[in-house]
Amino acid sequence: MPSATEQALEMHSLSPDDVLSKLDLTLPGLERVKTAADAGNQAAAFEALLAHYREKYPPPPRADARQATLDVADRIANHVFQWGPYEAADYGPDIDWEWDPRGDIEWVASVYRFYWAAPLASAYSATGDDTYARAFIELTSDWIAKHPLEKHEKTHPVYKHWRGFAWLDIQTGIRATKICQAFPVLVHGDSFTPEFLGVLLASLYDHQVKTELLPMGKVHNKAVFEQRGFINIAYTFPEFRDSRRWMTLALERVQETFLAQTTPDGVQREWSGGYHLGVLRDAVEIMERMEAYDIPVPNEYRERVRRMYDYLFAIATPDLGFTMFGDASRSIDLPPDRSRWPLYSTLVYATGLLDDPKYAARARFNLADLPAQTSYAFLDAGMYVMRNEWGPEQIYLALHCSPPAISSHDQPDNGTFELYAYGRWLMPDTGYYTYGHDPKGRAWHRQTAVHQTLTLDGKDTAVDATHRLWHSDDGFDAVVVDNASYEGLTHRRSVWFVDKTFFAILDEAVGDAQGALDLHFQLAPGDTMLEIARHCASTAFDDVNVLVWQDPRAVVSMAEEEGWFAWKYGHREPRTAFRFRRESGAPAAFVTLVVPYRGTERPEVHAELGDGYGVGKDRVEVQVRAFDKTWQVGRDLERGEAWCMEK
Repeated sequence: MPSATEQALEMHSLSPDDVLSKLDLTLPGLERVKTAADAGNQAAAFEALLAHYREKYPPPPRADARQATLDVADRIANHVFQWGPYEAADYGPDIDWEWDPRGDIEWVASVYRFYWAAPLASAYSATGDDTYARAFIELTSDWIAKHPLEKHEKTHPVYKHWRGFAWLDIQTGIRATKICQAFPVLVHGDSFTPEFLGVLLASLYDHQVKTELLPMGKVHNKAVFEQRGFINIAYTFPEFRDSRRWMTLALERVQETFLAQTTPDGVQREWSGGYHLGVLRDAVEIMERMEAYDIPVPNEYRERVRRMYDYLFAIATPDLGFTMFGDASRSIDLPPDRSRWPLYSTLVYATGLLDDPKYAARARFNLADLPAQTSYAFLDAGMYVMRNEWGPEQIYLALHCSPPAISSHDQPDNGTFELYAYGRWLMPDTGYYTYGHDPKGRAWHRQTAVHQTLTLDGKDTAVDATHRLWHSDDGFDAVVVDNASYEGLTHRRSVWFVDKTFFAILDEAVGDAQGALDLHFQLAPGDTMLEIARHCASTAFDDVNVLVWQDPRAVVSMAEEEGWFAWKYGHREPRTAFRFRRESGAPAAFVTLVVPYRGTERPEVHAELGDGYGVGKDRVEVQVRAFDKTWQVGRDLERGEAWCMEK
């Protein structure tokens, strides 16, 4: 008996003439199909099968489509594709699916993933114009003809390190899902013939064979995306006699990779918001598909879904987006309509799914259904969020100090943070900028030195985090984290949210490594004021600002650095960045005040370490002053305590 791998290597595309043999024609609704098939009339059988699907999936009510969507669909119908920040590309009458017109792997992947099916389905649903159904059929038929399963290992001419690029796990899974989403709409097109139905079903069966015999088999977001497509084919086309077996197999695979790639406290282990959301979305859809098939979903799976929503509830930014840690982006021009904000619909859906009003309350800002707790720590994931209230004027600081991620979607930036206050982003993350078109640009955005954390001689840090302390009550929050950043140097960052008004930060280089120690900070794009001699910097907005301060007597030098802010793929703008440097190497300490404030008048601030301070000691005290008040803040790691006392 050949092994699964040997079977996979010998895979062959199913002929449309053999599709009926893969269906269970005894199912209700397929009587006419079976009668024709038993009589040897395959053409009549496919005509009956097409009628079955059109009855099973009645045309949706005519829905409006934005003109922009219709324009995209019109271009696709003319073989003009566009993705990301790039100009559109005309593929001509004979499509080369491997073409890389803009030098970006994500463009090629999106075309292979059938991103173009959704605009065609939306345009057809809105207009009933068969042009869009005909375009889907033409493009899909062309792709199928040029990508037989026998060539599933074919290497892309540009991206040669990806074996079998067109049939790669994530391409196969997402393409399957896109087809399944478009099918119930486009099956009603006049151009959707019984002959094409046979071609499509044969290809979908090929997708199932490939995924069953040659799955990704790794703990990765792609493994969930892959199995989602596998399940969607089985769910959308239960007429396949293997559908229930496929569903059961997929749940086993998803259960394993889903639990392995999420922490017990519910965070996807790439530490990047978009991938957390994508894995959660697929996990929920898979769970609901299983319920529809009456296949039991383990309680552990359900509980992990809940915890992933809890993380979204807690970490969601004041504008209902994600932190920009790792390969995450941000919407910076939000519409006034809150229901169109990024995580709104996801949180509302969670309330219905989990029967808990808090998620929708977060989305709609229904204060009555929101908990008193506003700050949260996810210790397994190394994710922390401090906020003083739930409202739109909240002060919000999210900090990331995580274990190694399961992919390269994270960045070596442990200890970094983002700050929002009083309706404005003041210290956002640098962003990831791109995946493929500009390797130097991507490398620049990934480096440790362009994040709000500590470096030695400007080199990237290791990712080796340890949680040390978390405290949260009505008066203040505090967090202490370690990262074994370099040989001979652990970066310990202590943050106190003093009076839930401003932040005192103690950064300690614990160890004996020598070299230049730089503590980096970045401000939001816009006018700023840097006062090098006074060791401080601030934004210069008309309404809300932030002051970053170190004692002008401290033995540090301050200098401006190159700064960029990349809020979405392929887009970035310059911004002010700076660093404080100690030339002496470890051991060393930096005390920084990060003070958001309303208006344009910078507050007077001060901070100094308490008597008897020593770098790396468990017990530390810092005296801080701001807004005409003075506090004594401290921590004791041995006792697991933190304090903040007004003097």
